[in-house]
Amino acid sequence: MKENRKTNIKVGITVIIALFIFLFILGWAKRITIAGDYNVLKMRFNSVSGLEVGDHITINGVKMGKVHDIRIDGNSVIVEGYIPKSVIIKKDAKATVEMLDLMGGKKIELKPGESDELFDFNEILEGKLSTDIPGALAMVGNVEQDLKMIIIDTKNLLEQINAHLSDKNTVSSLKNSLKNLEEITENLNSFFERNNYKLEKTIDNISNLTDKSEKFLSQNADTLIATFNETRELVSNLNKVVQSLDLILNQTQSKENNVGKILYDEELYEKLKQSIIKLDTISNLLLEQLEAKGIKVDAKIRIFK
Repeated sequence: MKENRKTNIKVGITVIIALFIFLFILGWAKRITIAGDYNVLKMRFNSVSGLEVGDHITINGVKMGKVHDIRIDGNSVIVEGYIPKSVIIKKDAKATVEMLDLMGGKKIELKPGESDELFDFNEILEGKLSTDIPGALAMVGNVEQDLKMIIIDTKNLLEQINAHLSDKNTVSSLKNSLKNLEEITENLNSFFERNNYKLEKTIDNISNLTDKSEKFLSQNADTLIATFNETRELVSNLNKVVQSLDLILNQTQSKENNVGKILYDEELYEKLKQSIIKLDTISNLLLEQLEAKGIKVDAKIRIFK
């Protein structure tokens, strides 16, 4: 009985050890870990084109992780993968869903990045889908349709050109146009030949004028600068004069100076008006006396009391 019990214990221990060895080998082969020596990397794609859980995640072409979870998030797809903690992921890392082989398998190619700042694994890395053979074939199909349309349009254009070229009037017009163009070219050549010397002389004169202008500016730079400064100062002084006149005008309109008080004082205006009337009356009286018997002066002069 004791011998059977010992045998059962040995068999049980052997099975447990074999199970642990099997699980260890399986984890090593599948890169499955229970020691927490990995990071969970979240990636967002517009499409994953058939990516499945368990597909590889490669770092610069080296298999380093596995896809752990795939779920839909609105119009995008969130993919979670296990990445060893030994792999350093930078903030400018890039994730791309690519074709694994010609059989159609998929993988995620991860570029760690070159930024000085590390990637925060609590955030989601934005990824993209690389064009594979099915996508390329779809693009070729679209291009094929475009090529058909281009060929049809080209054919129609050639037919129209042939129709115009077969028209005698069109051919005659083209011949006349070419002949006119030839005549214009000959006239231009003749003009340049006749006026070659004048054109060269004109160009030389322009060149000399440019040199003289440059020499004048270089020799009189100080004078020109001084003139410019004086002109600027004159303009500044004129602005000050205008401002002063504007101030005087405002003060006059607001009766803040003597001119304003005289111009806008109604009482003084009435007094001046009355004085002018009286002066006018006196002037009229003197004129009447002068026209009659002269001016009568009634004055008593006493020399002695």
